[in-house]
Amino acid sequence: EIKETMNRPKSRNENIVVQEMEKEILIYDLKTNKAFCLNETSALIWNLCDGKNSIAEVSRILTKKLKQPITEDFVWLALDNFKKDNLL
Repeated sequence: EIKETMNRPKSRNENIVVQEMEKEILIYDLKTNKAFCLNETSALIWNLCDGKNSIAEVSRILTKKLKQPITEDFVWLALDNFKKDNLL
């Protein structure tokens, strides 16, 4: 079900505070008072979720940027976790 509704995922930008570190992103949800720390790969995926990039495009961009294969399944796994944490 998540795949049909999220062909071009968009990161949430309301009621959150985002602090970008060197290779991580810290996100504080003002509604739930929860903090999230995204590692480098997850941070890159979250930043690429602009509502315009497809999953295939995110996978391709990450593969190029990280110089290692990042599969669409890996991107979907990250998106599933973002969705559970209400970050999309």
